[in-house]
Amino acid sequence: MEAFFDRPRFDLGPVVFEHGDRFVETFYEDRWYNVFAVYDRETEQLKGWYCNVCRPAAVAERAVRCEDLALDVWVSASGQSTILDEDEFMASPLSEEERREARSALEEILRLASREKLPV
Repeated sequence: MEAFFDRPRFDLGPVVFEHGDRFVETFYEDRWYNVFAVYDRETEQLKGWYCNVCRPAAVAERAVRCEDLALDVWVSASGQSTILDEDEFMASPLSEEERREARSALEEILRLASREKLPV
């Protein structure tokens, strides 16, 4: 799925999202994460990947739904990973099984990032 950032400039810390940046979004019905490849609005260069730890997506003909579990990862185009929102994740009312699934998803994202296997 393709989308364009439609909010004002947002400084995430390791990256700045600008209005008009292009997101190529990959959702999975069998994985506890999704991955957004983020491209600069002006240069079209890959900025990196925003990865959401979430419940598996429900994909329909005209909609994709997925429940975000607050834990996120930013992977820069150079391959540096930054885990985000861990405090929110720890404070969320999840079962132990959901926490295990989320941690496993986080490990898989980091493994894919280290092998340069994230979708573009």
